[in-house]
Amino acid sequence: MEHKAEKDMEKERIVDVKSAPEDAEVKASKPLYRRWKFRLCCGLGVGFVFLVGILFIILFFTVFKARDPIIWINGVRLADLNITYGTFIPHVQLKLDMNLTVHNPNRADYKYSNSSTIVFYQQIQVGHADIPAGQLGAGKTKTQIVTLNVQADKFLEGSNFTKDFVSGIIPVSATTRVRGEVNVLNIYKGHGVSYSWCNMSVFIVNQTLASFHCSYALHHG
Repeated sequence: MEHKAEKDMEKERIVDVKSAPEDAEVKASKPLYRRWKFRLCCGLGVGFVFLVGILFIILFFTVFKARDPIIWINGVRLADLNITYGTFIPHVQLKLDMNLTVHNPNRADYKYSNSSTIVFYQQIQVGHADIPAGQLGAGKTKTQIVTLNVQADKFLEGSNFTKDFVSGIIPVSATTRVRGEVNVLNIYKGHGVSYSWCNMSVFIVNQTLASFHCSYALHHG
């Protein structure tokens, strides 16, 4: 019996010796698995952030790219023309209604400050109109009427006024200046000043406007 007991104890020792290396391998593999899992998570996180950054850059330079506002003059209407004859020189009182349209092609709001339209006769300022500040939503278009009151006495400063009056045609021009800002995602702010120059002729006899032509320009900064 003692001999059999000794054999059983010896077998148990052999089993313990064989299982010890296996337990050690299992314990050693657990830290390696954790490190591999941690690196995988980090790699996936970095990849996700990188893809989001690339997507944001693409959207910023395509969909959210700051674009210049479009400002144009649809037309000018002669609202009032009053001619009085003094002793030697006639006096002309002129009122013009300018149809102004502003379009915002951006995905962000367009804000413009107080602006103005100035009327010239032979490079002499004869009239003025204020355009109040406002805001235009993304992709929106706004049309408004700007009334220009022309000062009669200013025409007399032109050297060719008498000649133009006798011919029945008074050439005038109007310059519109609109300064605005586009704020894209509070990251980029685009500033610009839009200009328009319109030339036209006032026909005294039938009290109409003709030869209406406009040109446009945009200055950044």
